Amino acid sequence: MLVFYLLLLFVPMLAIRKKTDGRTDNILDSRATTCIKGVLCFYVLLHNLGLDYEGNTPIMETVCEHTGGIGVGVFFFLSAFGIIRSYQKHGNRYLLKLVCVNVVKLYLISVGINLLTYFCFFRGSLETTDALLRIFNLDVFNDFNRMNRHGWYISTIIGMYLIFAIVFYLCSKLKTDKKFIVAGIVLAAISVAFRLGAWIADKGGMYTRELPCFALGCLYAIFYDKCNEFAHKRFWLCFWTLFATFWFGFFIWEPLGAYSACALLIVLSQKITYENPVTYFCGKMCIGVYLFLHFSSIVMQPFIANEYLWVLTNSGLILLFAVALYGIEYGVAWMIKRLKKNGATK
Repeated sequence: MLVFYLLLLFVPMLAIRKKTDGRTDNILDSRATTCIKGVLCFYVLLHNLGLDYEGNTPIMETVCEHTGGIGVGVFFFLSAFGIIRSYQKHGNRYLLKLVCVNVVKLYLISVGINLLTYFCFFRGSLETTDALLRIFNLDVFNDFNRMNRHGWYISTIIGMYLIFAIVFYLCSKLKTDKKFIVAGIVLAAISVAFRLGAWIADKGGMYTRELPCFALGCLYAIFYDKCNEFAHKRFWLCFWTLFATFWFGFFIWEPLGAYSACALLIVLSQKITYENPVTYFCGKMCIGVYLFLHFSSIVMQPFIANEYLWVLTNSGLILLFAVALYGIEYGVAWMIKRLKKNGATK
């Protein structure tokens, strides 16, 4: 158990480097956020493997009980921050890429893994309509029943990406120099409204639980310079306040822990940066890891009786699946690029 706790502390330390340039315009750049996602991937993996394990779960009785929700919350924060910063650089062209490439790719990969899961484990055990709704991620029309137990995150992030594209495209037509700020605030408000609606209706709570973190990512992106200036000038006040609220939320109310973690990440990024080839590689694999979690758990469930062995074997198998998926993605992208190049030369 001591080794396990030391591992929990050691993994984030892999990515941390002291920030020496004093700049505030490169905080949480794309490489740093990918490294952070690699660290978060580790905690989300442990949490979900603990959920999938049948029997006594000492890992889930430790701090890993809350690392999944908080980790996903920070994922949402980084996703919102990343897409808005990309939109700032590329404008409406980025919306086309986001929808036609990122969203479509994510959806097709998710459906493909659902099909694999269905034909390997559930063929003949589900009614046709139920199976189709689960396979094509239409959970909202199926009382939130999913083929992939952990696939709710993919459904939510695809939905938020599409809403982002609609909101920012419509706001780009406004005749005001504040249209970027308007779009960001509208998107943040929609995120919070979805969470409140799910809470009031007592439905879809899992899908919307961490959406306020998406709203925080929106607000940080549109007020990037002001937030960094405030956090830099009042670093220790912000740090100790958020450090205390994070641990209070961690043990008392998980969403508060997630919101505090997002804000704490902004503050810490004033003094440190994140750079490590291992965590960067894991960050590149994180979507594949998340998508294959449930499939791997079903495969290994009959064979593993020890929880720590369960975590080790599943982690290896999931990483293997994720690397294979990344290789296929890279190969397809290379082929498309080659076809375009050949078409341009003719």
